[in-house]
Amino acid sequence: MKRGLIVLIAIGALALVSASVAQVVFEEEPFLNARENERSPALDVDGATADVLAFTRSRTGDPNRYDAWAQEGSAAAFKLNAAGQGWTSGIAYPMVSYQQIVGGQSDIYFYDLLTDQRSPAPINSSKWEWRPSVSGTMDDYHLLFGRDNTNNPTQRVLLHHHSDVAHESTLLAEVTRATHYLQPDQLNGDFATFTKCTPNCNVFRRDVLAGTTMKLAKPVANRPRQQYAGAVNPEGVVFVVRSGPRCGEKVKILRYDVENPSDPTYGSLLVALPAGFDIATAFARANNNGSVTLVYDRVNCSTGRFDVYKLEVPAI
Repeated sequence: MKRGLIVLIAIGALALVSASVAQVVFEEEPFLNARENERSPALDVDGATADVLAFTRSRTGDPNRYDAWAQEGSAAAFKLNAAGQGWTSGIAYPMVSYQQIVGGQSDIYFYDLLTDQRSPAPINSSKWEWRPSVSGTMDDYHLLFGRDNTNNPTQRVLLHHHSDVAHESTLLAEVTRATHYLQPDQLNGDFATFTKCTPNCNVFRRDVLAGTTMKLAKPVANRPRQQYAGAVNPEGVVFVVRSGPRCGEKVKILRYDVENPSDPTYGSLLVALPAGFDIATAFARANNNGSVTLVYDRVNCSTGRFDVYKLEVPAI
């Protein structure tokens, strides 16, 4: 991964939380907590409704080098990247999308869990492609990904459609300053999310079919709040992380049901993390009963240790 946490470090106090944020709090649960760092989870189900998890794990004895992994049900996890380092970020069973870094070059690959075959994405270039999230099938898919220049500050988030009749990429966002930041978050069905920090962070939702992009509202404060790590379900309901300026300061997970006029303007509070803990990425899986399983990597800001947690969110 090219960058770590996108939480900006600053000094200053925050205003009180707006009363328009509904206080509906659930309980987060540990999901992966091995001795190594575990990050960037993505979750789906197979044909037998068993969990299929893609995740990134640091190497034993080397917390700064990572590999991409997948695990189906209770079977043993296996490594996805054939060489170099690997980072996961997307899954649409049986397809896992991941980033592979070899010799200073970052490209996107797909792993077919049914055939155990790896294949490079057709959008790879000499630039730094990273954090891919996929929706669809191997024959007809959309791919959300980042493309960064390695010799200047330009970063882009793009959406690519690949099929027998369509091979086109759409630019969703771009930044050109070293103090700004873009992160592709999740693609799920006909909706995508990404984070843009200029320098304050906001989450955006893209309607793939309509071709429209909206910024999710957040409370106005003397010191602007940060919103990042957006996840989305196939109906366009978005889950975001909101925090203060420092890592682990007043970190919350909120839900935005943007099509529901009764949902609060600034989202519904789902959980508040303990002080000193933060989140880098999140991924939403829709379940058959209308609920959502949210998986995310939770970091201890003091030690830098990452574990994967999950949050079960009942149907609205």
